[in-house]
Amino acid sequence: MSKELEILKKHLGDIQGKSGFKAKNLVSQISDANDFIGALQVLNISLKKISKNIKERELENTSQEQKRMLDAQSSQLIQNCSFMGEHLFDNSFCLNLASKLFSFEIQNPLLVLEKNGYEGVLAYVDDKMEEISKLLDELALAIQNDTEDMTYDLSSEFNLDALFR
Repeated sequence: MSKELEILKKHLGDIQGKSGFKAKNLVSQISDANDFIGALQVLNISLKKISKNIKERELENTSQEQKRMLDAQSSQLIQNCSFMGEHLFDNSFCLNLASKLFSFEIQNPLLVLEKNGYEGVLAYVDDKMEEISKLLDELALAIQNDTEDMTYDLSSEFNLDALFR
């Protein structure tokens, strides 16, 4: 019988136990969650800068040259906003964590400019910042609840004395 098992191992590879799969799945979820959170945080920082530029642009004492410079900065922020090599604007993001789907979609805020002016862009940016804030809060709660649900198996094989030798 052991010879047959050796042949199977040779062709199929060594089979991991159930706990190995759980650990791999957990690591994958943590990595996905970290990437999702990181992308949201980078977007939030860019949105705050764009919001600041638009508010500064709308001040009465801002010259035309300063307005053009602020517009160029906002455009550059949108074009250069990326996380781990992925462009973040005009994109949608999804994460499945703790049996719940989290998703976020964002378009280039300057596309709102043509129809709704700078006030529309500012409203869109503010809405997206609020949406990111709520999503980050929901993610934190889901992660906290998911880790509280984890059970730790301290089997009888664990030897505290051997740990300190």
